[in-house]
Amino acid sequence: MSLADARDIESGTRLETEVLVVGAGAAGITLARQLAAHGLTVLLAEAGRLQPDAATQALYELDCVGYPQRPNHSNRLREFGGSCNLWAGRAMRLTPLDLAPRPWLGVEGWPVPEAEIARHLEAAAAILGLPGGASAFALSTWTAHLGAAEAQLLAAGPFAPAISLWARRPKRFGREHRRELARSSRIRVLLGANAVRLELDASGRRIAAVHFATLDGRRFAVAAAMVVLAMGGLEIPRLLLWSDRLDPRLLGERRDLVGRFFMDHPRATYGRVVLRGDADLTLMRTLPVADGKVQLGLALSPELQQQAGLLHHYATFEEEGSGYAEAHWHEMVELGKVVLRRGHAGSRFDLARVRRAAPVEGLRYLLAPKEILPHGLWRAWWSVKRQWRRRRPEQRYIVVYFCEQPPIPESRVRLGEKRDPLGVPRLVLDWRIPEAVEASLLRLQQELALALARSGLGRLEPGTGTPRYTDASHHMGTTRMHPDPRRGVVDTDCRLHGVANLWIASSAVFPTAGHANPTLTILALALRLAERLARDRTRLAA
Repeated sequence: MSLADARDIESGTRLETEVLVVGAGAAGITLARQLAAHGLTVLLAEAGRLQPDAATQALYELDCVGYPQRPNHSNRLREFGGSCNLWAGRAMRLTPLDLAPRPWLGVEGWPVPEAEIARHLEAAAAILGLPGGASAFALSTWTAHLGAAEAQLLAAGPFAPAISLWARRPKRFGREHRRELARSSRIRVLLGANAVRLELDASGRRIAAVHFATLDGRRFAVAAAMVVLAMGGLEIPRLLLWSDRLDPRLLGERRDLVGRFFMDHPRATYGRVVLRGDADLTLMRTLPVADGKVQLGLALSPELQQQAGLLHHYATFEEEGSGYAEAHWHEMVELGKVVLRRGHAGSRFDLARVRRAAPVEGLRYLLAPKEILPHGLWRAWWSVKRQWRRRRPEQRYIVVYFCEQPPIPESRVRLGEKRDPLGVPRLVLDWRIPEAVEASLLRLQQELALALARSGLGRLEPGTGTPRYTDASHHMGTTRMHPDPRRGVVDTDCRLHGVANLWIASSAVFPTAGHANPTLTILALALRLAERLARDRTRLAA
């Protein structure tokens, strides 16, 4: 089969397939490949195309009425390969604490056992090409590289390590698997196909078809024995809510849960650390290794989190740059996006966009050189900076906080009054960041200051005023998982409650956000879902 264009399908056509996967991002492509390997026939429908397209990207426009997101930033890409086309590659593993019930936060935890998710993490890490695999998220893997100052700091405070891993190159799912998908005899990829409605059968218990539209006015439907929505944490509730408005049998009493409990990972640069010149922060500075890189962050211990009623935040140290570099960093990043067409759907010669882009506070540290430099160049940069640092009397770092957000129903997305060119209501995002986020950040800052003083390594200069957060484009929780249909949208198999043949493969199902970037867990859940669909193929198709 091949990559097909939805504009070549006549209006009124009704296609049929065994499995329909809507959305060709990290989850959708992984799921389609796994299902094909199990012998299933898959139609992979993607709204975007192989290259950025301004009109297609505009379908993602939404209205923010809560905490503001980054201005002029594409936090989702409607493009083959999804938002991973712009992903810097940081991967993290959710800890047992992230998945467990936490009564001090009023959080029930995940209904899927930790071991069930962990069973798929090694394969997920291999897909991402992470150095050392899933076991490398343990600090013990990197003990030989741990600097003496880092060991002192860990011992001086109530800290737990937070390990981030990057592959040599960020995984670009669309590019790396394009040829494989185009040649597959079991996967058909349909580009430019925008899902606009879910159609129920007469019983109201199954999806009879998914309706699609193209920007040139074509309308068609796809019928499948099994339907998986892999479109992301904002577009999935949008499709569900709009389909339910057209046919209220879809969601029933669950309708008020869809779109609620929206979570992201608020991030803030807040304060700085001044260390002795001889303090060796090998892992905290992000260590390049042969097949990627690793960074050590500091979180508060589970015991202290429980005792003080705290969220699971972690902090990293990013070397302080010059005022000029910080002021112009956003311009350099925007220039790269435009010229390379990464997260930018217009012309690569539209340099006026660089001037129009509003700066993001602390971007120099939120999107540090390690995130954007090629691996070889980063290794050279790291080595030079290490030698130069040894000659300085002191080291100065900006503290970057990566924050967990608790699931609260007031933080939500809903359908607005405006419509997109396909007639689907635009989303209204009401992102709420409760006070507990700041309280946990300040406690982590306090413990960092105490540990630096105890160890004699240096001092922390605290941030002033209220921390100003940026979003991380991690859209979670809007179709949360719970075994009880009165308290969740999908069951423990990620199947929509009340609908026999509709599943969700996305961070939208996360009951809690934890401290970790979601991609690794998204892939683990996609692998788990593929296993279940293949195992239950005969029963589910009946």
